This record gives sequence, structure tokens and C-alpha cells, in this order.
Amino acid sequence: MGSRWSNSVELLKASWGVLREHKKLVVFPIVSAVISILLIVALALPAYFLTGVKNGHINNPALFYVFFAIFYFVGSFVVIFFNTGLIACVQECIRGGEADFSYGWNVALQNVGKIAVWALISATVGLVLKAIRERGGIFGLIVASIVDVAWNLLTFFVIPVLIFQGFGVIDSIKESAKIFKRTWGENMIARFSLGIIFLLLALIGVVPVVLAALTKNAAVIIGVSALVLMYWTVLAVLSASLTGILATALYDYAITGQVPAAFPAQTLTAAFQPKPARGFLSR
Repeated sequence: MGSRWSNSVELLKASWGVLREHKKLVVFPIVSAVISILLIVALALPAYFLTGVKNGHINNPALFYVFFAIFYFVGSFVVIFFNTGLIACVQECIRGGEADFSYGWNVALQNVGKIAVWALISATVGLVLKAIRERGGIFGLIVASIVDVAWNLLTFFVIPVLIFQGFGVIDSIKESAKIFKRTWGENMIARFSLGIIFLLLALIGVVPVVLAALTKNAAVIIGVSALVLMYWTVLAVLSASLTGILATALYDYAITGQVPAAFPAQTLTAAFQPKPARGFLSR
């Protein structure tokens, strides 16, 4: 486990190195975040006035859930669309080329139909898991959380498979699961370590908010809260960028067998060591 964790840290360092060298990659999560915020406002306002929320209760639940489903789908579509552009550019960069925003945008446009289908599936899974969490009590919360983690790990490579191999969405999900099984160690640990790092960095932002609240000064609280929100936004952008770089590097090596120049050969090779057989469940 120690060596796997060490390899995962090296993968994250290499991903950070790619991002530092190709800073334009952060444009994709930034644009995605801005559009997502605008869509939230665009959908929240009519939902607020048409579903009765403004009166303190929902008097048109059917319409409310329609807005909710649309929000889930559109939100998923936006995130996946710009992640597609990011991953397309990352592959060009780690192979020694250069790619700008227009390149990634064009690749995403060429796959917009598949992106819409994948967004629909992702949104549907998200809604089902949300319903299980809300209605299943503590048991439902646990089950939904486990399924959510498994789903995200198994579909980690869907976008690169979809755009680089030209598979349909269902076949891309199956192929993504196969690649995950070959990268199960570093893939899982690297993603969790990335999540832990950014969670800890995000928690740092809570400290100034608490200190500002203790002053009971509205101007201080608002000012500090605004700065912390900007800080969290930067963290979200960096997290999305590094995740895209990591997924692309692991995928690229899994398919081509060639180590990207920005990544240590030994570390990537270790990521594809077969999972050892252990007992009945490994058969």
C-alpha cells in the first residue's frame, strides 16, 4: 500500500507539472463553472416563481421536479462537454503537441450527441442515488454513497474512450470499467489522495470565515466570505484540471503502452500491474 500511495503522489506531481506547463488547460473548468452558474440562475428564477417556492411551499411539485430534472441534465451536459474539451487538449499536450481552447471546443462539438447521451445517463444515476439517500434513511445513505463511489471509479475513463476510440456511450462505459480494473491501484488511490488534498485545502477556508463571524461585523463577514468563495472556486478549477490530466495520462498509457514524457515511466508502469488474486471474490 505504501508503494502504491507513493506512486499515486508521483502521478499527481506529474499532473501538476503538465498543468504548470500548459496553463491554458484551466480555461475549460473556468468556462464550465461560469456557464453552470449562469444556468443555475436561469433555471432557478422561473422555478422560484412558477412552482410556488416563493410562497414558502411547493404548490406545483410536478413542475418543480421537471425543473429539477432539467437542471441535473443541463448541469451534467455542461460539465461533461468542457471536460471533453479539456481531455482532448491534455492528450495533445502530453504527446508533445500544443492545443488551444478552440481545439478542445471542436472535439467536444464533434461528439456532442454522445456527450448528451452520457449526460442523460449521468444525470439519471445522480437523481436515483439522490432519491435513495433522501428516502432510504441511514441505510440508503450508506448504499447510495458506496454505489456513487463505485460508479465514479468505473466510469472514470468514459470520456477519453468515447472521444479517442469512437465508441458509443454504453460501450465506452464497459471499456472504462475494463481500463479501471487494470489501473485499480493507482487510479483509486490517486483519485482519493487528490480528493483528500483538496478537501484539506478547502477546510482551510473555513477558518477565516469562523474568525470573521466572531467579529460580528457584517462588512468583515461579507468581505471574508467573498474571498473564501473565490479561494474555493480556484480549488475547484485546479481539482477539475488535475483530474482530467490524470485520467488522460492513465488512459493514454493503457491504450498505447507509451509513457507520456511528463510522467515517470516506472510510476505509470506500476499503475498497470494486475490486481492480485485473493480468495473467492477475485475469481
